[in-house]
Amino acid sequence: MSACRGFITRMDAYADGELAPDQVLEAEAHLEDCEDCSTRLSLHHAVRKSLRRTVQASAVPSDAFRERLIAQLRAESGRGDALPHLDADRRNGMLSWNTIVPLAAAAAIVLFWSGHVKPPTQPGVPSERKVNTAEAVNVDQLLEDLVNRHIDRQAPDVTQPELLGEMEPEVGVPVHAPSLAQYGARWEGARIVPLTNQNRRAASLRYQVSGHRVTLYVFDSERFPLNTRLAKRVVRNEPVYTGWKRGYSIATTARRGVGYAVATDLGEDEGAEIVASLH
Repeated sequence: MSACRGFITRMDAYADGELAPDQVLEAEAHLEDCEDCSTRLSLHHAVRKSLRRTVQASAVPSDAFRERLIAQLRAESGRGDALPHLDADRRNGMLSWNTIVPLAAAAAIVLFWSGHVKPPTQPGVPSERKVNTAEAVNVDQLLEDLVNRHIDRQAPDVTQPELLGEMEPEVGVPVHAPSLAQYGARWEGARIVPLTNQNRRAASLRYQVSGHRVTLYVFDSERFPLNTRLAKRVVRNEPVYTGWKRGYSIATTARRGVGYAVATDLGEDEGAEIVASLH
């Protein structure tokens, strides 16, 4: 019971990836043995995800707000163009609070809504490639989902590697089980998993390496731009992107449109080495 109390007091920090590595290993060991705490953690993730969806859904700005904001940005831009006509003393002097407060408010609004509002385009200037918002991916949420699926204890749907090819219609790219014998990996099975709030799916392949779980995801690399939130490195002359989420290392790469990502509690170097070896 004392072990459960200790985990519960650290559960928020564990879910946010704020625990030290030794504390993460201690929490993982407890979760392996305690079904009650595993259930608590799953409920904790579900509540946070539901709350996030609710907040994001209610935070979408209206068209009228966008128009007012764009008009304000244009007005501020025009005001900035007029500054060179001011005398030198006024340009070099400090701004008054009457000027600072509106500018600060406008800057805060721009930062908050930068993911929702498109900048105005000038006549005759080609606009950037239009982004289909229905296809846009929240990469932070995607990384969160990779970790959630990794710690999920659901049994695999496929345990025979030769059947992985049947997953291709759902994933959109060829799926096969790479040999990770050089790392002492033991194959456990695979299943199709949904990722992000959009209708996107990936193949989740499970392995065990020296008592550590390793999840290898196979997906369409164009639909999952993981590299935008991860740090680039070169392993075996291959570009690999690595990072951490909630105490788990994530490494990803792509080959001819097929994306691969490894989530594990092993180190960042180990995950990078595994994805760099895939062909």
